[in-house]
Amino acid sequence: MILSVFGYNHRTASLADREPFQLQREGLADAVLAFKRISGAEETAVLATCNRVEFYRVQPSRAPLADAVVEFYRAHGVAEPERIAGFGYGHIGAAAARHLFRVASGMDSMILGEEQVLGQVRHAYSTACRAGGPGKVLHKLFHHSFRVAKRVRAETPLGEGIRSLPGAAVELLLAGLEAERPRALVVGANDTTAVVLNHLARHGIDTVLVNRTRAHAQALAAPAAATVADWDALAEELARADLLFTATAAPGALIGARELAARNACPLRIADLSVPRDVDPDAAARAPGVELIDLDRLHARLKEVNRRRYEHLPEAQGLIEQQVEQFLEWLHAQLFAGGIEAVKHEMHAAADEEMRRFRPAFHKSETKALEAYGHALLKRFLKSATRHFEPLDFSLSDPPAPKFDPAALEIAFPGMDAGETRPVSPDDPTTRLSCRELRARKASTTDDTDDTDRKTDDRPRKARNTRKKRMD
Repeated sequence: MILSVFGYNHRTASLADREPFQLQREGLADAVLAFKRISGAEETAVLATCNRVEFYRVQPSRAPLADAVVEFYRAHGVAEPERIAGFGYGHIGAAAARHLFRVASGMDSMILGEEQVLGQVRHAYSTACRAGGPGKVLHKLFHHSFRVAKRVRAETPLGEGIRSLPGAAVELLLAGLEAERPRALVVGANDTTAVVLNHLARHGIDTVLVNRTRAHAQALAAPAAATVADWDALAEELARADLLFTATAAPGALIGARELAARNACPLRIADLSVPRDVDPDAAARAPGVELIDLDRLHARLKEVNRRRYEHLPEAQGLIEQQVEQFLEWLHAQLFAGGIEAVKHEMHAAADEEMRRFRPAFHKSETKALEAYGHALLKRFLKSATRHFEPLDFSLSDPPAPKFDPAALEIAFPGMDAGETRPVSPDDPTTRLSCRELRARKASTTDDTDDTDRKTDDRPRKARNTRKKRMD
């Protein structure tokens, strides 16, 4: 059983690199099903925001992380999909869980502590559930991510101040604006533009919202007291605006040289929050009086905001590690539930037997304390032992690590048939002993040690037996 994630984000790929691979929210359910079919995974989920696309999966054994994603994009008609392997990243096991927890907590966002990303993770999960993508492991994983995200926001100052990318875009465009009564145009009706509308309303900015579906625009504009205009009026409203915010799912640019030329060089500040971009960057660069801030430029201008929040990262990371530990403990129990219960039953039976054996040697008033002591000791022993429990014929797929990682566990060795054996050298880092082989080697070593101890004990057998009886 292998938990893994492969994807890309604003840190590993430029906006131009991300645009061909962007997935829209409306197509996430189909993406989950297509990726599940192509990868052959038992469980899948796909997360897509304006700054990242990530493919989560659980499958019986290890497989190259990028291959299935490349084939997914090839099936979707993306030219040269293998390019994604050059700027993508992958995580396996506990590292995959840790990555999702950081994403949901806003620790991997363009703005540290961003709150909008948690809603995007929730949407990706609910969409995957409707498509039948997740199973027991991904269900638990995502719910753990929701829990730790709430804790990070409640118990650390990481999310104080600007907490969303759209909110940061509004603040940046309003900074140093010379217009006495600025007029803003917002294009698109979605979660991103809802945040933009709320921030503009707080500043008392006269705002017009344009969307292809007027009913959606009206529902979104009402709480922010914004005006709604028809899609056909986009060019007219653009000519009157001082600020432009765009966030749509359009496959290409909506605003180019012709639309910008109609403004007659009047100053215009633009925040393009779309992937692919809604505003042609070349046209904006040539248009006089136009200042364009896309996601790449916004990232650069937010570095100072993040720098002030870095000091709170260790505290937030501590909460992440606690949640990772809890998730792994749950997963460990799911994997080895039968074996662990058998060990517990056997140990309790042994403890009861020993208790009956030693009870006559104690006064009746001491037996209750003895029983309480025995059960408490057994409980602590079992709690510690189950963390290191491994069933036969399981091996870790990742290199040995200080902590056992059940999320990166697979049966047998990659590329081996069931029951196949091969010579293993302890000095060869590319091979590892299975659990059964390790136990056999350990038992052999123990037997050799016991033989040596017996040989070095030269006392007569009678003397040894006498001393043993005294000890008993």
